[in-house]
Amino acid sequence: MRVGYDARPIVLLRAGMRTYSVNLVRELAKLQLDFEALLYYREGSPDETLTGFENVKWRKVSAPFGWWWTIFQLPPVSKRDQVEIFHAEYSVPPFVLCPTIVTVHDAISAMFIEPADLKTRLVTNAFTFLAVHRSRFVLTPSESAKRDVAQKFKVPQSKIVVTPYGVSEMFKPLPKQEAKRLVAEKFGIEGRFILTVNFFRPRKNAPILAAAFRELVAQKAPVNWLVFVGACPESVKEIILQTAGDAAKQVVFTGYVPDNDLPVLYSAADVFAFPSRYEGFGLPVLEAMACGTPVVAGDAPAVNEFAKSAAILVPPNDWLSLAEAIKQVLVDGDLAESLRQKGLKLASTYTWARTATLTWQVYQKVISKL
Repeated sequence: MRVGYDARPIVLLRAGMRTYSVNLVRELAKLQLDFEALLYYREGSPDETLTGFENVKWRKVSAPFGWWWTIFQLPPVSKRDQVEIFHAEYSVPPFVLCPTIVTVHDAISAMFIEPADLKTRLVTNAFTFLAVHRSRFVLTPSESAKRDVAQKFKVPQSKIVVTPYGVSEMFKPLPKQEAKRLVAEKFGIEGRFILTVNFFRPRKNAPILAAAFRELVAQKAPVNWLVFVGACPESVKEIILQTAGDAAKQVVFTGYVPDNDLPVLYSAADVFAFPSRYEGFGLPVLEAMACGTPVVAGDAPAVNEFAKSAAILVPPNDWLSLAEAIKQVLVDGDLAESLRQKGLKLASTYTWARTATLTWQVYQKVISKL
């Protein structure tokens, strides 16, 4: 089976989309002998994590613009390559001759959750609408995302298949003191800290977390730092620091960190906080659990769907409830250990191999109907 992929998210390092694409293709390449992946991209260089497989091939296709690449360049190239299925995220080439599958991680663009200019919103929603109706199947990471995509893009739920994300093997517990030593050496963070990642979008509620931390410091809770991991605009930093008030001097921004540093940060953290009000899935929650870190998260539908048995969930916009939940974990060792064990058990059931297997089953359904 020869499957073509829009590999631009991989090459351009679009965080969540890249994680999904890299792990899906890697696991398919490992699990399925009757499989060949053709990874199409417009600019940049192939990702080294996917260059060691004989059944994974990179194809650079030049074009002056991204939309021109999608609409006019890919169809003849994929036909020449005899691609049997084309799989992409959010937008598929409308004129390819083979069947298409589209992964839609969430319906945020159609739900007016994130700020965006009108042109960007219209273009994004138009391409996604065309993709979900043109494709044989639509893949989503959660039942929550499935319902939202079905409602916002008018897609029959029977056409949507849930293929949950997995946790990469590198996310595993490190000895706490060793992890803290490494974090102190690399980031200068010593003592107990609350961690969050990928926080800069408004729906992630970073100011809510900053307000909760301000309250914890005022109550003299046993914690030294609030650590934000991820690239962040200066304007967002200013809002977070203003909200933190007198606790601002104990707020740390690491900026972007390489993937290999994340397990160390997760393992060293005393609490992972993720007060997001909407997610298509909520992968950082699982990554933290896989590293043995207790989780306090916002009770967003997708997060509740998988994490409610292994995390403390609070109303996403309630900073006082968030502060109280974090404090409980910080002061109650038995509670922290219980969350740790439940999280490890839950995370172990979410693998990219399962994601690939479920996706392969969808591919087979498409091929069987040709």
